[in-house]
Amino acid sequence: MTTPRASDPLLNLNALSEDPLIRDQIERGLADVMAEQHAQETAKGEKKKDKDKSAKEGRKNDLLKLIHEYQRRCIEFADRKATFIVFGANAFASFLDRSKGLKDVRETPMAEWTAKMITGEIAIAVLALAGFTALWVIIPRIARKVPKGAIYWEAIRKYETQDDWVKAMADFTEEDTQRIVLRGIYDLAGINVRKYRMLQVATWIGGIGMGMALAHIAL
Repeated sequence: MTTPRASDPLLNLNALSEDPLIRDQIERGLADVMAEQHAQETAKGEKKKDKDKSAKEGRKNDLLKLIHEYQRRCIEFADRKATFIVFGANAFASFLDRSKGLKDVRETPMAEWTAKMITGEIAIAVLALAGFTALWVIIPRIARKVPKGAIYWEAIRKYETQDDWVKAMADFTEEDTQRIVLRGIYDLAGINVRKYRMLQVATWIGGIGMGMALAHIAL
């Protein structure tokens, strides 16, 4: 049987570990290593969590931009359709008035009006009403009583000086910015509601006017 040499590292380590002071140093060293490993794992977890949060905030901001752009394009589309109705209704009414002799009809006593004359006059009146209703979609309505804000021009001009406006914008946090964008989207949605309701009314009135005009032409 081989007798371990005194210089054997394992024997030296066993001998040292029996010393309370050395054993305490070893345990503290192991604890420091474990603590450092735990700190590294925690840091990695926090970094991953921050990365996930940043990605989530990025997707949220992209969604807000998409909604804001969609609301803005809806407003532009409503204005274009309303403009088409305004000019289309006016042009068709002028065509009926000049080309179909309806201008002379008004000099004829109403008792002598025929169905053709009646439908023509009604068509002109209804088309004019459609044009006026569509014009109401396009006309900007400026709200005077608004609080200070960051999107609507009247709200921006509530700040007394340019420096006040710049300072207010500089003090906004990311959360404040998102809240402002959300409020702006809500306001744009309200504008779309008003525009499209009036546009729907103008479209129906214009359709009735076109029907009366076609009836006039067919008679």
